Amino acid sequence: MNPFEYLNDRRSFLKGVSLGAGGLLLAPLLEKVAAAADGKVTPPKRVIFFTFDNGFHESGALPEGIPLSGTTNRQIPLKGLKLPYDLAPFAPFQDRMTILHGLWSIRGVDHGGYFTALSGSSGNKNAPQTQSIDAALGLALPSVFPLVALGIGGENTSYSMSAWGKGQPIGTICRPELAYQTLFGRLGAKQNDFAERKNLLDFVTGDVRRLQSEIAGPERELLLRHLEAVESLSKRQGLHSEKFESGALAKFAPKLQPAGTRNETVPAGSMTETVAAQCDLAAAALIAGLTNVVTINSGCGGLSPTYSGITNTAVHGLGHNGPDEKLNKKGFEVLSMYRNYLATQAAKLLTRLKEIPEGTGTMFDNTVLVFTSDSANNQHSQSGNGWPFVLIGNLGGALKSGQFVAYPVTDNTDPRAITVAGGQVAVGDKNPLINALYCTLLHAVGKPRDTFNYDEGSKRYSAERFGPLGTLLA
Repeated sequence: MNPFEYLNDRRSFLKGVSLGAGGLLLAPLLEKVAAAADGKVTPPKRVIFFTFDNGFHESGALPEGIPLSGTTNRQIPLKGLKLPYDLAPFAPFQDRMTILHGLWSIRGVDHGGYFTALSGSSGNKNAPQTQSIDAALGLALPSVFPLVALGIGGENTSYSMSAWGKGQPIGTICRPELAYQTLFGRLGAKQNDFAERKNLLDFVTGDVRRLQSEIAGPERELLLRHLEAVESLSKRQGLHSEKFESGALAKFAPKLQPAGTRNETVPAGSMTETVAAQCDLAAAALIAGLTNVVTINSGCGGLSPTYSGITNTAVHGLGHNGPDEKLNKKGFEVLSMYRNYLATQAAKLLTRLKEIPEGTGTMFDNTVLVFTSDSANNQHSQSGNGWPFVLIGNLGGALKSGQFVAYPVTDNTDPRAITVAGGQVAVGDKNPLINALYCTLLHAVGKPRDTFNYDEGSKRYSAERFGPLGTLLA
């Protein structure tokens, strides 16, 4: 029987609806819509990690007029304060932000945090020693994909940041077209796969439009926002298809780097284009209900070759404040431009979620985005260096927000320095570790633990320094 005969009963219709080519893609969304029509909505919590390479200098995370140095724990309202340039794109979310200083990790990191960054554990660049926090949250907030990990700066798939546990790395997909195939499927292996994927998305668009014309109420708004996400992906696939047909993709295909370098190839397209594409995919995956946890990382645990689209200067030199002669800027200024661009794309992702009704609010209301470097405050961080974090969102009120939080920090930075050496900014030797923030997130999603990754190798530190942060939990 045609499902549209059940239009007088929205719940029956939504349970019985059958779709065409887009049915599999729309299945998680239809489950959400059916639950909404049934009045049984329990919005899931969502966590997005947005990490980047080359450190997060404390000055890039300091509101104007707020000193970094302090000998006591501080909590200062952000209302009325001006955000620094690096974080300026997050200004529309300032009432939901927490800027956090004074955390540190067990060990230093060199030219990238790799598995240490999201686990807080000692380890190495090649093998995880413990579970990473995004994996722990993915298991705590299950969906079709427990975790979607997207990278910028690698070749195809990088195993460098996330892990289910010791010796169990999780693949980070560094090419948007591969991420699309993983998330949304693939139609065969025809020559122009970009055109085929666009055709699939166009089928999905037709299905959504057909549903939208027959559904009223809040479910219609949810479908509308999903349609916008799908159409955004379709447009991007259409542009790729045109590039394929014109030969542009072949012209700019990946080229081999010299033997022995970290990445075997340089991906086609600029870094800025890749960031935008990965954020589009992350938004679509979250809106469609395919996942509740996303990690987007630029640098894939190490250093990107360049921040193409912003600068073609090698990023290692920028991390030492070397000059960018074409931009006529010092390296730290260029890194601020880079972080501002990433924040711009992250803010666009959050804006998409803020536009989508969910329960009595929006998807953004049940989300937090964690914005930080994979390597503390510079590319040669030592144990004891500061590790700034910015949180945008409060997970349905589970987290405090609209605040600047700092544990004891000593700022010994010499503004004349032309190199970044560990120890210029030091945190208190009794301060919490980054593990404590990760433990806090588990508490906020309703899966509390006493500590996160507090093992035998950590016993010289008190367990309390690994536990949840009272400054953040509501």
